[in-house]
Amino acid sequence: MVTREDLQESLQEILAPVISHFEGTGLHLGNSGAHYAPRIARMEGWSRLLWGLAPLAAGGSTWSAMDQEVDVLRRGTDPSSPDYWGIPGDCDQRLVEMAAIALSLMIAPAQFWDPLSDEEKKRLYQWLSFIEVRELPANNWHFFRVLVCAAFRSLGLPVNEAAETASFALIESCYRGDGWYMDGNNGNYDLYNPFGFHFYGLVYAKLIGKAFPERAAKYIERARLFAPQYTVWFREDGSMVPYGRSLTYRFASVSFFSACVFADLEVLPWGVLKGIILRTIDWWLTQPIRNPDGILSVGFAYPNLVMAEQYNSPGSPYWALKSYLVLALPASHPFWQVSVESLPTLPETTRLAVPGYIISRSTDDVQLLCPGRYPGWEAVQSAAKYCKFAYSARFGFSVSHGAWSLEKAGGDSMLMLSEGDGYWRERRHTTDQCSGPNWTYGRWFPWKDVEIQTTLVALGCWHVRIHRIKSARILESAEGGFSIPRYHSFDLPVTPEIRCESALEIRSAASSSIAYPWAASAIVDLSPEKKRAGDIVMMEPNLNILETSGAVPVLRCTIPRGLTLLVCAVRAGTPGSESTDPGSESTGAVFPGPVPQIKIARDGTVTVMDQSGRVVAEISQGETK
Repeated sequence: MVTREDLQESLQEILAPVISHFEGTGLHLGNSGAHYAPRIARMEGWSRLLWGLAPLAAGGSTWSAMDQEVDVLRRGTDPSSPDYWGIPGDCDQRLVEMAAIALSLMIAPAQFWDPLSDEEKKRLYQWLSFIEVRELPANNWHFFRVLVCAAFRSLGLPVNEAAETASFALIESCYRGDGWYMDGNNGNYDLYNPFGFHFYGLVYAKLIGKAFPERAAKYIERARLFAPQYTVWFREDGSMVPYGRSLTYRFASVSFFSACVFADLEVLPWGVLKGIILRTIDWWLTQPIRNPDGILSVGFAYPNLVMAEQYNSPGSPYWALKSYLVLALPASHPFWQVSVESLPTLPETTRLAVPGYIISRSTDDVQLLCPGRYPGWEAVQSAAKYCKFAYSARFGFSVSHGAWSLEKAGGDSMLMLSEGDGYWRERRHTTDQCSGPNWTYGRWFPWKDVEIQTTLVALGCWHVRIHRIKSARILESAEGGFSIPRYHSFDLPVTPEIRCESALEIRSAASSSIAYPWAASAIVDLSPEKKRAGDIVMMEPNLNILETSGAVPVLRCTIPRGLTLLVCAVRAGTPGSESTDPGSESTGAVFPGPVPQIKIARDGTVTVMDQSGRVVAEISQGETK
């Protein structure tokens, strides 16, 4: 896609299959469940189309089923109708969906407000007003109330200013500086920062900001601070690092940049912004994310309920249409007048100081190194989505079917621990998170009497993991590298090249690597005693969020009682030729050249060196440099 017309056409293509799924209360897009009633799920499916339909209409285009969309709005807010959406309660999913209606009333009133009769307008106002008196979770939901109040103001309707003020105060309490919001005191730093807080703040600044210039200026400045920190998550092909919950919203991830453009905020040159937005949507629309009838599936890069949240109904994925907000802009806008440009030159390593994440870029991949930030509430697969050591734009990450056996546990990018009974524990809650220019640290307790201090050091295509373990138990360990796909498209399966070495049998470092023609993954033991043995885990299907089947190289050993230091180097990417350096501890034919190395001083300080021998970090028990 390169033009406004291309983007309009892609939206029409996404919307076309849903036309046959209209019902009285909304859209019946499937039968999988969420924690709210099926009737509400159908209302959600209807409302989420508005994130694309309202900008489409505001930009001067239409949709063949627009009248059906508006008719659902009439019936859903009419208490005398059998299709009435009902009275929402506290923390109700219907309150979430009000935000899309509010946007529609503000940017496309000719389609969604003007056709209503006076009585219908009154009923719609009364129904939306419930959000002003209901309790909301202490997180990004308060922007839903803010947007509804903004819509009331734009239409000259009364506003509950006390409720509005309370929501603004709550939103401020979530702000942590440098462009970062935490999604509530028990939330986390994740994609709700760009496609939640910033998106809504920029919409507010654009549509109501003239009346509240100080508030608008604040949201714009925060977006400016965040933009360069978020740009580094993306690859040139349009893919980006998946991290955290709500990944089934897919290309909603780029809606932050769409909102910047909508708010006339040139956080990057218009051509660069255009490239990021269009390439991202392009990339997603080439993935198998649609069911056979064309409906967007629940899942990530393919239909997958294993990784879904408890609040993901069949209509939830259509939140991705938030990325189409730029269609509200006229064809004369500078964004549409420029050519698509590539990403700017970006640093190899970027520290995101507030959340403590490290973004590492190479020609092979973009990866996020994580100190381990477990949310304060139990989202589905929280440990996998928030606490793995590394997340990859190219290789994603894996969730689990359960804790029994490594094949089910999805142990990629994780140190898994067991008492020998077949059950495996992973990193969950961490404390003392901190970070530096190229490293991030967190302390975790898989058992009360087992303490692990983990430091991750970024080295471009490689990263080094250092684990200081103090255990009162004898434990089995299995540390996984990145998961890579076992199959390529619809091709017949091929035999991978596998190399697993044990330091107990050979003099070189223990390692494990696996390579297919399309990808390779390796993990090399750098521990002082180098007693870990290499192994390969063929995971059960549908665990990796990008590929249906994955293979993971692992290092295994027994951890005794007392103090243990485990160190390894990890890489995944395009396979290369065997190293020509006979003195290097290479990974055979998987990747070229030497691997990173370490030195351990008598006081336990670990000096990390890159492939050329340059010192890049010094890790001690009390301080990291």
